[in-house]
Amino acid sequence: MYKDKRVTVCLPCRNESGHLKDVIDKIPTFVDEVIVISNKSTDNTVEVARALGVKAVEDNRTIGNIGYGFAHMTGIREATGDIIVGADGDATYPIEDLDQVIDYLLEHQLNFISCNRYPLQKGTKIPFKLRLGVWMLNTEVRVLHRVKIQDILSGMWVFESSVKDQLQLTMGDWNLSPQIKINASTNPAIRFSEYSIAQHQRLGESHQNYFKTGLSHATWICKDRIEHSFIGRLFRYTPSSESSANNDLGL
Repeated sequence: MYKDKRVTVCLPCRNESGHLKDVIDKIPTFVDEVIVISNKSTDNTVEVARALGVKAVEDNRTIGNIGYGFAHMTGIREATGDIIVGADGDATYPIEDLDQVIDYLLEHQLNFISCNRYPLQKGTKIPFKLRLGVWMLNTEVRVLHRVKIQDILSGMWVFESSVKDQLQLTMGDWNLSPQIKINASTNPAIRFSEYSIAQHQRLGESHQNYFKTGLSHATWICKDRIEHSFIGRLFRYTPSSESSANNDLGL
């Protein structure tokens, strides 16, 4: 419990058993619930999580062998906290500083915070090619969705459970990361902001092909914008929307 709010931390994992204890040990003691969501793990991630005293579930759905988004959606569905935190199971994000992020959320009466790694804090090391890729995707989001997000691919976020249904999450692969931020920041009913954090060196091996993942993100961001544009609404036309469609056409 933190300031009368129950807090749930969701950790999507794939083969993270070797360092899962290190990650969970960093979670502040005020956190009420930790949920480890194993996706296609071939090690004993689930057993290790349960031995550490946290809730562990499996969601083995994938898209192209990637189930990151499915794992997050399952964690959000299972969470019982008033505040839900998403972070990676590889110690990349400063979960030990969670109180500072929640303080910012509460003090500024926000509903959703995306933890932002850019500009880099002292000691944070991210390869140039990854920084360039994030900058390009940030620019794409700014042009197409007209929202300024400094880190569209951050894997840590904190939000009030009251808005989880409004996030309308559907992407089961890596694209859940841009989706959750775009949906939160463009929804007028959700008060959205970013909060600057450092990034730690990851534990274990990355499961990403960065070029392939980046291309997938760029394609999805463009497709998502089209689907939510006038063209997308036109293709979803129904007789009941005739009036609004005619207004859009200027008729």
